Amino acid sequence: MNDIWHFLREFESKELVKRYIHKKYQYELNSTKALEINSAFIQGREYFTSCLKADISVRPLLQYYGVVALSRGLILILNKGARENNIVPSHGLKIKNWSDINKSGKIEDIILKVSNGTFYELIKVTNNKSYFRAGSSGINWRVEFETPSNDVEFSLKEVSYCFPDLNLSVKSWLDLEVVPCRTLKTLKHIENKYELAIEGKYDKNVFELIFPKTHYKNIEINESNSSCIVRFDDEQVPNLSQKWESAFQVIGDSCVVPPFKNGFFLNDISTMYSAAFIFGTISRYYPSTWNNINKGISNDSVLPFALNFMDFIQDKFPQTIMDFIKSPYQFETKE
Repeated sequence: MNDIWHFLREFESKELVKRYIHKKYQYELNSTKALEINSAFIQGREYFTSCLKADISVRPLLQYYGVVALSRGLILILNKGARENNIVPSHGLKIKNWSDINKSGKIEDIILKVSNGTFYELIKVTNNKSYFRAGSSGINWRVEFETPSNDVEFSLKEVSYCFPDLNLSVKSWLDLEVVPCRTLKTLKHIENKYELAIEGKYDKNVFELIFPKTHYKNIEINESNSSCIVRFDDEQVPNLSQKWESAFQVIGDSCVVPPFKNGFFLNDISTMYSAAFIFGTISRYYPSTWNNINKGISNDSVLPFALNFMDFIQDKFPQTIMDFIKSPYQFETKE
């Protein structure tokens, strides 16, 4: 068992949860709610443990149930008024176009529609915020996006761009020359404009995907040595995702990725949840499709991405839960 689960296991103790809430939020937690938090974390750990031992036919489903359990545990912690019986008993997502996907076999074109439920509660309780290890092994930065409406739609392809550590799998799966993702070196706010230093030379196709003119007003891009300086009006911060491992492995980076086409952003914990939902749903409700994929019968180009994504979630989702539990960080308290 790694250090993340050593930490999260503390939330399986009623007394330790009550002590944590008292120290952090200065109020007394009743035993009933403490037990609800315990139960969510116990269930999450058991699902994640079972996932490692399970056959590929059910592994995505077990992992997704673990994601839901940990998400509900986090909601119970961060929202003082949340209880088991008032968190909407719904996943908060649905696949809108399965009949089309079943015909085409293009899993990347799956459209998710958001509704009230755990997914949307997770966005709200985390303030649609992402924490970053930017040139660091520890959290040293954050970005908070505007909370979208509870009826937005987005695709798996859009979500897949939000996992920079999986770029090689995304590139192979979608048959791309290059994945639209660039490492962010600096981000400044100067005279009503955002100014970004982006690693790498200018590539028109990539930059038009990452910085579409429909989203970024009065955009200027200038190449400088081995990087690009991008400026645009300050209507919204760019879409950013965590890259957990760089050339130095334990040192992370923040990366700029394309915005969702309908003009909203999702934080990292929400993109993890949504992709886990897709593979869990296919495994649960469309098992013949999932078996065709994992047995190499048809439409299996997504399989390497799916397997690598599950490995990624197994490690990084519990870590992200822990990151929010440990917040706020020193750089936030100084703001």
